[in-house]
Amino acid sequence: MTDAPEAKITHSRPHQVGRPSAARSRILTTADRLFYEEGIRSVGVHRVVDESAVTRVTLYRHFPSKDDLVVAYLQNRAAANEAAITAMLAEHAGDPRAGLRGMAEMVAAGGFADEHNGCAFINASAEHLDRSHPARAVATRHRKWIIDRTADLLRELGHPTPEAMAQILMMLRTGAVVGASLDDSPGIETNFLRAWDALVATI
Repeated sequence: MTDAPEAKITHSRPHQVGRPSAARSRILTTADRLFYEEGIRSVGVHRVVDESAVTRVTLYRHFPSKDDLVVAYLQNRAAANEAAITAMLAEHAGDPRAGLRGMAEMVAAGGFADEHNGCAFINASAEHLDRSHPARAVATRHRKWIIDRTADLLRELGHPTPEAMAQILMMLRTGAVVGASLDDSPGIETNFLRAWDALVATI
């Protein structure tokens, strides 16, 4: 049995300044695992409370509603992904082609192992069809961030339409992630990288 739906919020709770508490970290770690593995709507707040070993009062002190917790879960995933991409691009500074290849390899690593249940942001958006929901805003912003970084690299390579090609590469990435979560295809990583390289090679 899941909790009753939370009232929709219009603004997410601001990021906590300074070092987060151990309880907040446990709550987010638990929510990340449960929301991604089982789905946001199928996991009630009581389940997060139980598996985080905190009280409901503690959870609601940090996250006033389930929507706040969902937004924080997605923001954490986005921040971690963006930090990893930024670090990888720093290693390939001055070599945009290597940076583009690195972006593809990161998502495809281990046969899309980190995306075995699909894209967390697409999944969250599918569970929240209201386009004004704050979870969708996080997903949209993160996808735009990836597209913008891809366009930056394409622009550095001298591509005539970097924004359009970045959108195409994002569509390829999205399709591959969804396909990897649905199909039992051992060659999907190789095929994705081959298609990515073919598109980049047209520059």
